[in-house]
Amino acid sequence: MLVDSKQLWLWWSILLFVGVYSTPILNFEYHNYSALSQYLHNMATAYPNMTRLYSIGETLRKHKLWVLELSTAPKSSFGIPSVKLIANIHGNEAAGREILLHLIQFFVTNYTNDETVHWLLENTRIHVLPSLNPDGFEISVEGKCEIGPGRENARFVDLNRSFPDHFQSNTKPRQYETQAIEDWLSNNTFVLSASLHGGALVANYPYENVMENTWDAAYRLLNTSELSNKMSPWSHLPPADMREPYPPSISPDDDVFQHLAVVYASTHPTMHFGYPCNRMDREFQGGITNGAAWYPLTGGMQDYNYIYHGCMEITLEISCCKYPLTHDLPTLWDDNRDALLKYISQAHQGVRGVIRDNNTHQPVLTSGLKIEGRDSYFRTSSRGEFWRILLPGTYQLQVQATGYEPQTIKFTVPQKRLEKHLTPTWLDVNMPPVVRKATVVSDQVLLPTNPPDEASTVHYTATQKMFLHWKYDTENERDNRNIHDNNRRTYHNKYM
Repeated sequence: MLVDSKQLWLWWSILLFVGVYSTPILNFEYHNYSALSQYLHNMATAYPNMTRLYSIGETLRKHKLWVLELSTAPKSSFGIPSVKLIANIHGNEAAGREILLHLIQFFVTNYTNDETVHWLLENTRIHVLPSLNPDGFEISVEGKCEIGPGRENARFVDLNRSFPDHFQSNTKPRQYETQAIEDWLSNNTFVLSASLHGGALVANYPYENVMENTWDAAYRLLNTSELSNKMSPWSHLPPADMREPYPPSISPDDDVFQHLAVVYASTHPTMHFGYPCNRMDREFQGGITNGAAWYPLTGGMQDYNYIYHGCMEITLEISCCKYPLTHDLPTLWDDNRDALLKYISQAHQGVRGVIRDNNTHQPVLTSGLKIEGRDSYFRTSSRGEFWRILLPGTYQLQVQATGYEPQTIKFTVPQKRLEKHLTPTWLDVNMPPVVRKATVVSDQVLLPTNPPDEASTVHYTATQKMFLHWKYDTENERDNRNIHDNNRRTYHNKYM
């Protein structure tokens, strides 16, 4: 029987699109930098209509920081949210990089037969950075569950302590990897993010640092007793109080962050039990924790994402062992697969839209977006698009932009409907330009100067104002407060 040429062409086009005959093989094993790079290049070649490979920078050892974007949404489509997933910021926390490689494999091989995968790729741009610290990974040791080489980068700097910090001055020198993330965030408008770690089993959400003046409150939780076994890596820490929480550091979007953490932990088969991984840690109710309530740190990536770029990021501790054995990888992938898919889908909850000039209908770019009652700003994309994850309820969007009258728009995020997938509220925001009035002085007409640049104005949050007040404390006062937290904080900054 002859096959219709149009049908043959259609099937051939489908095969070329989904890459059925050229899918790279991915085994459950650890991939060094060369193998990881080769896999990502092969995947980009096999699925040119579904993936895009690019680098956001390189390390001291000249290892490129590869990102694979996954999406089938046309580039011209408006309102498609961007999500990023990062692993291996600590080089010896290795499971996350393999989990993300298998997530890539799962997306491209299930596009045609898994409805959730298909919908996510059609409606989301997913950027995957499997290894932020390839230099550290290259010297890490498989099976080292706690302390081991490779945590820091090639300059021996902990990358998750090297970002600009809103709460306390961070004196660590800027790293290549840190700068790459900062530039990446500046050039893209990410809605949601997750950073995969190892060494615990918990979903950790902002804030992860506190104002300097709150250390006195935290100090009452400390115990100056020491372990009798001086050879233990825990010897300089008070054993009992390691299980006691610090006071939480609450962000303006605490309800959303708790929701995101719960979504992941409750979908994971064991994380939601909140079991501690060792005798020195505490239980985590529901498998989630406020970052600062677990242990405060300065220069963390998740706070930087949220405060400086309006991107909601949480930290996912996905394995009790920092560098699990190879035979544990299939189980770790099974445990985290569905949780990752459900987490990515949260980018579609809340509100999104586009901001345009009321007269020209051209996009308006601004960083002056906020939800009334939430002291946290976010910005538009280069096309005037905006996104914000919100729980069901009624809100007001406040918009300020250079040369335009401020606008406040009331909207509702409804409860989830019967549809399988989340549906955000869409807003078209039209900004009326400021009318510039002329002043007549005798025979001259004086035009007023340009209105203030709302987009570039520094908008201080309530916590920022408190910080500005406290940052002028004397050096002695600051030193006295810092002494209080040395014992516990020194350990966590070095090993967690």
